[in-house]
Amino acid sequence: MRNYEYRKESIACYVFCSLFLLSFVGTILVSGEMSGNSIISSVPRFSWDMMIKWREIVEIFDLK
Repeated sequence: MRNYEYRKESIACYVFCSLFLLSFVGTILVSGEMSGNSIISSVPRFSWDMMIKWREIVEIFDLK
């Protein structure tokens, strides 16, 4: 029974922390959009060219 109570309390803590984090980040994003400073547009777009290849890792760290 004690394990069930601990699990229930842990899940409640994770849910609270997740909701707090989402509301914090959401507030930052919304206030940025409302002020005209789009935070989302400043994040670089993903490109597969950004991904480092194994050949490049071998060259950087001099692996043989």
